[in-house]
Amino acid sequence: MREIEYSEAAVEVLDILNYTDKEDVAKIPQSFIKFLIDISSKDYRVKFNHEQPINGLNLKKQTKELLGFIYITWWANSEEREKYKKLIHNEDSNKEEIKESYNINDIKEKVRENYNVNAIQKEIDVNDIFKNKKENKVIQNESTMETSVAEYREESLLKKLINKMLSFFGVKKKGDKI
Repeated sequence: MREIEYSEAAVEVLDILNYTDKEDVAKIPQSFIKFLIDISSKDYRVKFNHEQPINGLNLKKQTKELLGFIYITWWANSEEREKYKKLIHNEDSNKEEIKESYNINDIKEKVRENYNVNAIQKEIDVNDIFKNKKENKVIQNESTMETSVAEYREESLLKKLINKMLSFFGVKKKGDKI
């Protein structure tokens, strides 16, 4: 799948290079252009309107990556190259920070801390929380059933007496209450 995406991106890059200044294309080593030709798809056809600016074209993500590589490697001056290297480094660092902040083990640890799972470890394993949500809903429903308190009131003596008299005269059945 990834090979297909890059083979189609190579076709797009070659098409763009055909409409690029020859001086800029000459800066790219022939070995890299030959590489693009070798990996390019034989079936994929590009229909770009080259009268539009390049950011107006509907380019594939992989095409943008290849063009970025070409720009940074062969077209950018040393200042621009350093600027983009720092930008790429910062982006990679941000991705690492995001990965670390959403680490599943850290999330499990936070769940343990926040909900004091150690106290109820005998009933629910934290790993089960992440495995099957359906089972957890059943477990949660059972635990709420156990903790819910039903209100029970004993009938007053007067109500008992009235109910007995009504049932004696047949006005009321045994299970009915007022």
